[in-house]
Amino acid sequence: MPMTRLVRYVLALTDIVTLCWAGAHAQGAGAGQKPPDPAAKPAAQAPAKDAQAKPAEAPKAPELTEDQKAFNAIAEEKDAQKRLPLYEKFIIDYPKSMAVSMARGEIQRANMAALKTAGTKYQDYMKSEIDTAKKSPNPTQLASAYSRFAGELLGANVMLAEAEEFARQAVSLLDEQKYIDFTKKTAQDRIDAFNKQAASPTPPAATPPSGGGFSFRSVNGAPTIVPMAPRPQTGPPRPPTAPQMPTDESLRSNFNSMRATNLATLGQVLMKREKTAEGEKVLRQAFDAKPASYTLATIARLLAESAKKSGNEAAQLEYLTVLALSGRITADEQKDFEATYRKSHNGSTDGLEDMLDARYAKDNPMFEVKPANRKAVAGQRAVLAEDFTGAG
Repeated sequence: MPMTRLVRYVLALTDIVTLCWAGAHAQGAGAGQKPPDPAAKPAAQAPAKDAQAKPAEAPKAPELTEDQKAFNAIAEEKDAQKRLPLYEKFIIDYPKSMAVSMARGEIQRANMAALKTAGTKYQDYMKSEIDTAKKSPNPTQLASAYSRFAGELLGANVMLAEAEEFARQAVSLLDEQKYIDFTKKTAQDRIDAFNKQAASPTPPAATPPSGGGFSFRSVNGAPTIVPMAPRPQTGPPRPPTAPQMPTDESLRSNFNSMRATNLATLGQVLMKREKTAEGEKVLRQAFDAKPASYTLATIARLLAESAKKSGNEAAQLEYLTVLALSGRITADEQKDFEATYRKSHNGSTDGLEDMLDARYAKDNPMFEVKPANRKAVAGQRAVLAEDFTGAG
């Protein structure tokens, strides 16, 4: 083989060996590694060593609105009862506030607490008054206490069960003979004391008044006492009037009036508690006893309403007549009165006024008026007082 050809052959073989070694070395270095994903995103670069991470800021609380500040300010008042008008004003000033419901809740809670406290105190007060009345020698004192509390509870429309019990006690405790005996004994004691004083050889000298009397005036809805200057002494003091023993007739009349008032209270409580049948029966008993005009008008109104509901036109006309004569009839009741009258008088109101005049004369007969026999005293004057127009 020529020398030149041999040299070329050796060089070619050397190149092949070199390429094989380079390929094997490249495969060994890349063993266990996955080829790069052409869709993969390049890795984020690591932050610089001198850059520090900032901490996340804490969320800020929202600022209170004007209405919320006003609501919170109410809590500064320590007295729960004094907070009531403040919460009421808040509801008016901020009707759309989210705190309105809470304000209403506070009002309700305070009112309930006050009602509970007031109810307990009132019950204690009633018990104290009733216990005191039980010790009184007056046989009507306890009945009067029960009747008074029954009427107060009825007027307030609260504790009606207790009001019914009190009203029943007020009626059952009244005893006519005990009332007459006690009243006569009291009158006799006054008569004896007067006669003893009159028989004294040296009656005490009359002393001039050291001060005036008192009157009452309302201030902010509350009563106040106002002193009055004394009237000047213009002559000798008037001699005292001897007490008189009341007649049995007047005592029985007073007792019947007292009982009628108590019956009227019981009847009204029963009607309020929807015990209609018993209530009407009791009210008719009170009506027949002819109580005071105001009580009679109240009874007549209730019985007229019941008669209207039951369709008893004759009874309705009777009670409305009494109500009209009392002067306490309302405009609507007057319409019912005239309509009921028309039904029994051929659709006309002719004669209605004459009927009222005749009924008034029957129920209020004229009584004898005797002139005063009191001797005139120098320097003194008589005053004529007119209770109502025409009374003088």
